[in-house]
Amino acid sequence: MPLFNSLSDLRRLGIGNNPQELAQYLEGHINRIANGRIRDLHVDYSEERIILQGRSRTYHAKQLAHQAVLDLTDGHPLLANQIVVS
Repeated sequence: MPLFNSLSDLRRLGIGNNPQELAQYLEGHINRIANGRIRDLHVDYSEERIILQGRSRTYHAKQLAHQAVLDLTDGHPLLANQIVVS
């Protein structure tokens, strides 16, 4: 269960006033939800798009990362999941 329901909740509390802070928060949230199963995780965040990058051994971990971001962003329309499963 996330501490906040959406990115707007974070902004109201003064967390993530710039894209880099929000990207770092999303990376930490993904790591907590996926239990560190995404290696070399990087989140590129802007108002227009969110890109997830990294590597995972399973599609399940990739899906967990994707869902973690969707839950916080209220279904951001331009979420690109470029996590490689190998």
